Amino acid sequence: MSKLLTGDVKTHLFRLTLPTIAGTFAMMVFNLTDTFFVSRLGTEELAAMGFTFSVVMIVGALSIGFSTGAASIISRALGARNRPLARRTVSDGLVLTICGTLVVSTLGYFSITRIFTLLGAEGRVLSLVEGYMQVWFMGAVFAILPPVSDSCLRAAGDMLRPVIVMIACAVLNVGLDAVLIFGWGPIPAMGIKGAAVATVIARGTGAMASLLLLHYQHHLIDWEFPQIRRLLQSWKNIIQLGVPAAITQALTPVAQGFYIRLAAGVGGVQAVAAMATGTRIEMIVFMIAISYAMAIVPFVGHNFGANAHDRVQETRRISIRFALVYAGCTFLVMLPAARWISSWFSSDAEVIGLSTTYLIVGSLGHAGLHISLWMSQLLNAMGKPKPVLMINLCRVFLFIMPLSFVGSHFYGFMGLVGGLALGNLCSGMLAYRLTRYVLRRV
Repeated sequence: MSKLLTGDVKTHLFRLTLPTIAGTFAMMVFNLTDTFFVSRLGTEELAAMGFTFSVVMIVGALSIGFSTGAASIISRALGARNRPLARRTVSDGLVLTICGTLVVSTLGYFSITRIFTLLGAEGRVLSLVEGYMQVWFMGAVFAILPPVSDSCLRAAGDMLRPVIVMIACAVLNVGLDAVLIFGWGPIPAMGIKGAAVATVIARGTGAMASLLLLHYQHHLIDWEFPQIRRLLQSWKNIIQLGVPAAITQALTPVAQGFYIRLAAGVGGVQAVAAMATGTRIEMIVFMIAISYAMAIVPFVGHNFGANAHDRVQETRRISIRFALVYAGCTFLVMLPAARWISSWFSSDAEVIGLSTTYLIVGSLGHAGLHISLWMSQLLNAMGKPKPVLMINLCRVFLFIMPLSFVGSHFYGFMGLVGGLALGNLCSGMLAYRLTRYVLRRV
C-alpha cells in the first residue's frame, strides 16, 4: 500500500515539497547558466538566445503535457494498487514523448530560418540562431525527455532522487558551458552553438539517470511490446489529460508577450525592463509555489486512486489557506524590500521605481495565481482535464488580458499591473469554485 494513504496530510505535503525546492532552484540555475555565459560573447549572441526562448518554451510544452498526463494515470494507478497499469503507462508515456518530439523537432529543424525570420531575426543574429537551433532540434529528444521521466518518478512518490538528478545536471551544464562556449585546451570554442551542445548533453545524461532509476529502483518500466490497440488507447489517455497542461504552458509566453507590449506602450523601454526585472525576481519568490505544485500530484493521485476523497478535500483546504498566507507574507516582504531587490538588476532610477511598483502591486494577486496553479495540479492528478483548461483559458483571455488592457488605458503602468493582479485573483476564485464543485460530485 502507498505510504501516502495514511498519516497526516500536512506532513506528507511538507515532506514531498521540501526536497523539490532544491530541484526547482537547480533548474533555474540550469536555465540561467546559458544566458549568463552567452552574454559574455556579446550583444548579438545574447539577442540570438532571446529569440530561441519562445520556440524552446513552446516545444517544451510537449514535455509538460506528456509528463502531466502520464503522472496523473501513474499516481492514481499506484493508489489503486494497479501496478501493471502504472508500469504500462510509464513505458507508453516515454515512447510517446520520443515519437512526438522526433516529429516536432524534424519539422522544426527544416523550418528554422522561416520561423525566426518571422520572429524578426536577421543578419548575423539569424545566423547565430540557426546554429543554436540546429543543434537543439537534433538533440530535442534528450532535452524534452527528462521532465517526463522525472515526473514518472515523482508520481511514484519519489521526490528526492529526481532532485539529485536535476542538481547533477545543473552542475554538469555549468562545466560544459564554460568549456564548449569558450573552448579549453584541445576543445575549440563553439560560441553560442556550444551552449546548445551543453544543454543536450546535460539533459541527456539526466534522462538516462532517471530511466535507470525507474527501471532498477522502482521497477516501473514494462519492456513488453503492447498490442497496437492498447498502445494507442494508452497514448490517447495520456494526451487527453496532458493537453490542458500543454496549452497552459504555451499560454504563458502569450500572456507575457501581451502585457509586455502594453508596458512598452505606456512606459517605453524602462517599463519593459521593469517587467523583465520583476518577473525574474518573481521566479525566485515562486520557487516554493512551483515545488508545492509538484508535490500535490503524487499525493492527490495516490489518494484519489484509493478513493480517499476526504484526504483530497483536506489537500484542497490546506492549499487554499497556504496560498493566502504565502501571498500575504510575500506582500509584507515586498513592501520594504522591493526597491532594494530591484536595484540588484538595474541602476536606472525609473526602472527601479517601476519594478518596485510591479513587485508590490503584483503581489496582491499572488494568492489567486497560486490557487489557480495548485487547483489545476489537483484536478490534473484526479484526471479532470476540462476544468483545468477552463481555469487557464479564462485566466489569460477573460481576466488578465482585458483587465490589464483597461487598467493600462486609464492608469498607465500602475493600472496595467493592477489589472494583472486583479486578473489573477479572479482566476483564483474561479479555480476555487470549480474545484469545490468537482470534488462534491465525485
